Amino acid sequence: MSHPAFSLQGKTILLNGMDSALGQIIAETCSQHGGHLLATPQEEQIHGLIHCIDQQLASNVADLSEPALMQVMQSNVIQPVMLTQQLLQNGRLAPQASIVFLLSTAAHMGAAGQGAYAASKAALNGIIQCLALEQAAQGIRVNGISPRPDAALWPDVANSVVFLLSDASRWITGTRLMINGSVTEAAA
Repeated sequence: MSHPAFSLQGKTILLNGMDSALGQIIAETCSQHGGHLLATPQEEQIHGLIHCIDQQLASNVADLSEPALMQVMQSNVIQPVMLTQQLLQNGRLAPQASIVFLLSTAAHMGAAGQGAYAASKAALNGIIQCLALEQAAQGIRVNGISPRPDAALWPDVANSVVFLLSDASRWITGTRLMINGSVTEAAA
């Protein structure tokens, strides 16, 4: 049994990207901690919003086409940011809500052949910083998790999401957790 501070009991969590493999693990872990999961916005108030969108594109920057770059940016940046904006404008996020964006270590270190992907995740870093400042007065926390691309780390990513959604992190906002096992992208 987990500590009560890590409970998601009574919290409605919207998981944007629940259909992905990592999204499924996050959904299961949040449910185990008492969270009520939604895959799409409903009429109920949302206590937690997780963006688990991760469209990758293997392409060197020199070979990158504008349509391919725009597709990655649309999926990884524009869609989650606009969904967040819609929920904020409609007053759908509960007081003290938590927003978690899934990033990547590529956003911090780059990765050969992953320019569009790294740029999209780095853009979310800026959004996290701005949104955390903009929503602080409303008590809404905004954070990110940057895992190394390794499915063996997904349970740790899911547990980190639970932490950031829970009351245990009530004073944490505007930060990014690196989950890389001290291995850099270049060494992975």
